[in-house]
Amino acid sequence: MTTLAVLIGSPRAASVHRQLADVAARVAPEGTTVEIIDYLDTLPLYNQDIDVSPAPEPVERLRTQLGAADAALLLAPANNGTLSAVLKNAIDWASRPYGQSSLNGKPVAVSSAAANTSTVVEHAHLAVTIAGATPLRDAAATFALGDLADVDIATHEPIGTKLRDTLGALAAAAATSQAA
Repeated sequence: MTTLAVLIGSPRAASVHRQLADVAARVAPEGTTVEIIDYLDTLPLYNQDIDVSPAPEPVERLRTQLGAADAALLLAPANNGTLSAVLKNAIDWASRPYGQSSLNGKPVAVSSAAANTSTVVEHAHLAVTIAGATPLRDAAATFALGDLADVDIATHEPIGTKLRDTLGALAAAAATSQAA
């Protein structure tokens, strides 16, 4: 059984990225459990002064969930052309304390729906690489926001296919890293 953590980078209840998380949970490969992490907006802003043991409750929960997961999918909206603050903050918390990143060695893929997804994906890959994860550069499921405006995200087959392929790549990478 492979566990994939799915971090939703937009706290808005009706966000496209929340909808993508629901699709990901539905289309995950057999033998894969998807654990949706949708509370990133409850994490305090990273501050080393409060990064003590125990850390604030939502931080402890995030670190535990990511630590137990075999891989992670970041659902990354673009805010001013880069990562949303809640997603970047979650990566910062997950990467600490220094040398104990809960992302360390984990395969990470990015899915983004934005006007320009390439910068968001690039910035996400940079942040998770520094946090010790292994980004799957060829497994980024990206969507132009304009293309999603007139479709039902929950049932639009091309969306499900892209996410299924991305989750499959994550599960395969997780199996490979566990075998090593």
